[in-house]
Amino acid sequence: MIKNGLTLRRLAGVAAAAVMAVGVAGCGGDSSAGSSDTSDIRALLNAQPATLDPIAGARSAQVVWATVVEPLINTDSNLEPERTGIITDWTRTSPTKWTFTMRSGIKFSNGEAADASAVVDTLLLTRDADTSILKTYFANVTSVEAPDDTTVVVTTKRPQYNIPNLLTNVYLVPPKYYKEKGPEGFSAAPVGTGPYLFAGSKPGREISVKANPDYWGEKPANTGVTFTWATEASQRLALLQSKSVDVSFDLPPAQADQAKKAGFKVVSTESAMKITGFLETTKPPFDNAKLREAAALAINRDEIVQGIFGGKAVADSGLLNVKPGTQPTAKVTADLDQAKQLVGSSAPAINVTYPPAQYTNMKEVAEAVGASLEQAGFKVKYQPLDYGTLVKQVAGRQLNGLFIFGAVPNVAVPDFFASGFMKSVSITGNCPDPEIDKLVAKALEQKGTEAAQGIYDELNTIGVVQKHCYIPLYKQIYSYGLGSGVDGVVYGPLNSVDFTNATR
Repeated sequence: MIKNGLTLRRLAGVAAAAVMAVGVAGCGGDSSAGSSDTSDIRALLNAQPATLDPIAGARSAQVVWATVVEPLINTDSNLEPERTGIITDWTRTSPTKWTFTMRSGIKFSNGEAADASAVVDTLLLTRDADTSILKTYFANVTSVEAPDDTTVVVTTKRPQYNIPNLLTNVYLVPPKYYKEKGPEGFSAAPVGTGPYLFAGSKPGREISVKANPDYWGEKPANTGVTFTWATEASQRLALLQSKSVDVSFDLPPAQADQAKKAGFKVVSTESAMKITGFLETTKPPFDNAKLREAAALAINRDEIVQGIFGGKAVADSGLLNVKPGTQPTAKVTADLDQAKQLVGSSAPAINVTYPPAQYTNMKEVAEAVGASLEQAGFKVKYQPLDYGTLVKQVAGRQLNGLFIFGAVPNVAVPDFFASGFMKSVSITGNCPDPEIDKLVAKALEQKGTEAAQGIYDELNTIGVVQKHCYIPLYKQIYSYGLGSGVDGVVYGPLNSVDFTNATR
């Protein structure tokens, strides 16, 4: 049975919370749209997934595509790799070589063999494809080989302790089909080894998956899931109340409280997703260290948590403290007066870029951040973007000023953010620094996360407290409502959702 970080299946990543489509949210149509099969689970989230391709897609869309495709390695209740999935064992045969053993006899739903050669192909796509969202994490990998159908050998240039952790975030795709279809074609009709099969979509309205009768693990308790989306929280609540959906994800505090008062079961979990401000230090005005410090001092994360979320979020002070309940050893404390002194009379103009429909109360958060910056003396221009465009512009280095999005540690080790955001060549690349690059590499060469923790503490201090490249804001307390009689939908702290035990 494939499980996610809470001994569940890693079936999703609401990380950036990619969600579904109830025909109402900005696209019109019948608000009661959904499967007529009462055994289907009707799931409603807050945005349409940008892609169903796990190679190219941001992890926000996992909630949909990870019902069909599966991770190479599962995670346990401590968010650590476990030997229960497609890969059932591994050994570190030398400081630079890992040997993995696969479960035998698994096939993709199109009949292709889900064997070691498929793992090799998927890992090479992840390392080399221009579209790969995870390629920076695998830059140290020099070779991936399959000596037989159930053995995969990964060799790295330098020691890298977190290879098994990374494979919890790599989802297996069928080599021939993926090559034939390409990223866009695969996204239109994904094929995997998972508990569900892609059943079809109505563009702009819904995506459906159905139970896979030939699944190698425990079969789903339902016949499928129909995903729809509604960008407005009030719509998500109304659709739950009208019994149009079985589960409504991403309910902000106000709507969660209303759902509780109306008698609905509401589940709340501290997510590992941290909403973070990134300062583009390679362009004006934040190529000026004084102005970066001013921005960091101006923003009061405690006021955001209390004023916007009523305390139902967790103020966060670090970038590399990936697991829920953890905080860094050093932090920045808001000081508006000091921020004003650093800005002086220059009134620098900055853009605040954010995805308004992607995260809970994101518009209000961006406006609170902007208001704080204006109080410090900055001249703020807001740039709301849809999430897909934001990701493309971040990756294309097209932004300046401050941009906000959710940092999602789909792998619960500090390197996921250190390599993902802090290295000169990374997803954001907003704080290039040779010293940071050296420290990230040094941390990976340690025996494990615990041995590397002192280096990660130093990296967090450099990036957040000294250079002010990153402004951590808060970790989300994620809430979702269940319809009457609905049970078994489980959300995990790594922004994953398990639908396999869901019933209604």
